[in-house]
Amino acid sequence: MLSLLFIALLNIQLSAAKSFNFSLKIVHRDSPESPVYPGNLTFVEKIQRYIGFSEARASYLMSSISTHNISAVHPSAKARTEVMPNGSMYLVKIGIGTLGTGYWLILDTGSDLTWIQCKPCVSCYDQVDPIFDPKYSSSFRNLSCTKEISCHPYICKDRQCLYGISYEDGSESVGYIAREFFIFTAPSPPFSFRMKFGCSSEAIGNFKGKISGVLGMNMEPISFMGQLGKYYFSNKFSYCLVAPDIVTHNYLKFGDDAYNGRPVQEFKKTPFVANQFSNNYYLDLQDISINGKRLNLPKDTFKIKGNGDGGCIIDSGTTITRLKYSVYITVKDELEAYFARYGIHRSYGGCGTTRSILCFELPRSFNAFPSMTYHFSGADLYVEPKHGFLFTISHFAPAITEGDAESTILGSWHQHNIRFIYDTGLRELSFAPEECDKDSP
Repeated sequence: MLSLLFIALLNIQLSAAKSFNFSLKIVHRDSPESPVYPGNLTFVEKIQRYIGFSEARASYLMSSISTHNISAVHPSAKARTEVMPNGSMYLVKIGIGTLGTGYWLILDTGSDLTWIQCKPCVSCYDQVDPIFDPKYSSSFRNLSCTKEISCHPYICKDRQCLYGISYEDGSESVGYIAREFFIFTAPSPPFSFRMKFGCSSEAIGNFKGKISGVLGMNMEPISFMGQLGKYYFSNKFSYCLVAPDIVTHNYLKFGDDAYNGRPVQEFKKTPFVANQFSNNYYLDLQDISINGKRLNLPKDTFKIKGNGDGGCIIDSGTTITRLKYSVYITVKDELEAYFARYGIHRSYGGCGTTRSILCFELPRSFNAFPSMTYHFSGADLYVEPKHGFLFTISHFAPAITEGDAESTILGSWHQHNIRFIYDTGLRELSFAPEECDKDSP
């Protein structure tokens, strides 16, 4: 148990630090370490699962743009219409409150507000961790208010900041904004940060059980990085991912540790692109190459439109890259033509019943898989052939799927064995190849 005095002393030490460096273990939801581990899955089951989660994730990311007009699910709270980020693939466990009880949260670079379920509950879904009870944490404080601006972007009602989130499937989360210590135990000794978060007292509908809430990591001021990045982490965090059947976890690194001990000069850099309707991580994607051959896509293919649609988002929570429809068709045709030269043709049954992903039969001893390159402003992201596909003994599938008419999402499969550094201060992404299975705190 961590005493309040100990927590306070730790925070005094942290507040004096110009940049604090630490690592946070991240667990893939399909890892044996995950509280929602599904067990051993077949290749077809993995494909179906990744496609389903990626579709749910795309709906979630796009909802922050398409539903910018606010509606009410509670007489005292503003609500955003979204889908629950259950499609997100990575989880973290963080201690919260004076007792330091650990809670599993969805790591979400597409969310702003960090929230957990809190007692007393009007209606709460089942979770693997005990529901947080503020009365047992002497460090817990409600965020009081006297006028609307002190609660922005939420509502001030009866001197309390209230929030509401209405999800696309009809589910709702309603609660209030508070301050509490978030405790990290990976280094020794433990340390903590005090931050604003949402206490959900009412969660109705199709919430998936076991996960206690969400760690919001986008660029909004209310997010984890928005509140703490400037003061403690030099506005930087990074990750280096591999498939969950290779290692059971990876690490999210903060501050100067984001470079993992490597020289800054080893990293390519590309700027984040502003979207006035969203604080997700957009990139200026200009073209794509297959095995070194440029597709020469039209100049404005990935441009963000005036209504916020379009663009290219990098997202660790999406597994399969979703290409906007016109680009997907071009890439699909190029891949089919490439494999046809080797006598390899599309299979319509080897990857399950879904037709939303390409599938090919895998000839014995064939290994001439093409690479894929994303040409961003100022930097090219090279995807090695082994990270561009999902494999089984008899079939393989490119890690791409058909998106909607406008938007593209760069998924985590195409990010394997590359360290990505997010700098929310300079608003830029740096990346360089790395053996991510050797990642350590």
